[in-house]
Amino acid sequence: MTATFINSFILFFVTIDTIGNLPFFLSLTEEVKVKKRNQIAIRSVIVAFFIMIIFAYLGRYLLEAIGVSLDSLKIAGGIILMFLAIDILFEKRKKRREKRVEEALDEKSFDEIIVFPIAIPFIAGPSALTTIIVLIGNYTNFPEFQIPVILALVAALIVSLFLMIGASFIVKFLPKQILHATARVMAFILAALATQFIIDGIKASFSI
Repeated sequence: MTATFINSFILFFVTIDTIGNLPFFLSLTEEVKVKKRNQIAIRSVIVAFFIMIIFAYLGRYLLEAIGVSLDSLKIAGGIILMFLAIDILFEKRKKRREKRVEEALDEKSFDEIIVFPIAIPFIAGPSALTTIIVLIGNYTNFPEFQIPVILALVAALIVSLFLMIGASFIVKFLPKQILHATARVMAFILAALATQFIIDGIKASFSI
């Protein structure tokens, strides 16, 4: 169970990518006081948690209803995570996030940005949602192993919350090079885990 927790935590931490989202979170909340910014962070994390839990348990059945198996989802999820790792490595994701921030700033309502774009897609994005569906689906026959997956999600979201609360300090005092280097190291780990998703999906599909 410890290995399940660690692997799940790494996947959630990287796919949520709070470190990469910090500058954009600050851009969206720069006009509010620290107390209000912290409230936005807390509420966004709570919304993202419930969205991910709903997807974890209903998403798989929705996919099965349209004929998509868990093994197919593993392969597709692995490919999505691989593209995410490449995006982080080459900073392509940054451009898309900047565009979302600009759109949100055009008509900024601080109650609205809690859901979009902070909770979705900055926290609970396609990669994170795919990850939790696959991880929970892996242990359909062993519900006890779903517990460390959910605990890993909670742990990753708590870390994300503390990072958002300390965003001003982190961005101000930590050199950008350190933030970029950290993101790239995590991207390499994500690429390896994505490859394992694909391999597991292919093995199960072809009974290898």
